[in-house]
Amino acid sequence: MAANHNFTIEHKFNSPFANIYDVVLDFTKFGHFHPHMKTVKIVSKNKPNEIEYEVDEEVLLYGFIRLRPNYKATVLEIEKNKHVRYLSQVKKNIFLTIDFTFSEDKDTGNTKIIEKVDVKGNKFIATVFLSLLKKAHLQMFQNFNSN
Repeated sequence: MAANHNFTIEHKFNSPFANIYDVVLDFTKFGHFHPHMKTVKIVSKNKPNEIEYEVDEEVLLYGFIRLRPNYKATVLEIEKNKHVRYLSQVKKNIFLTIDFTFSEDKDTGNTKIIEKVDVKGNKFIATVFLSLLKKAHLQMFQNFNSN
């Protein structure tokens, strides 16, 4: 039986807002910093604020089981400079929605991103997937911040 599972992470940066927003909005750039994404290609740009990508990943589950998921992800700019959404069916019965909301402190120049992740699927698989995803996204944003 499918159920929703989720988590929220807050990321803070002292980088220029435009650079951070650009990386989240452009999945090819996001994939450059992501520890599991090996290739990210644009499949289609059907609408002005919607781009579909094909993603190849390589993940070690439990440190030794090699998985190579391939899936399509859609990136939507819901509200310019404020809200970006990722949608994907990562596996047959695993549906992923990630909402990124942005805010900028004009005085300090700091940027805050709130990342809300929702996975719909089998409880066991979704729990394992969320754990991998959370670690990967913390690493991704750390990689970006170190750049």
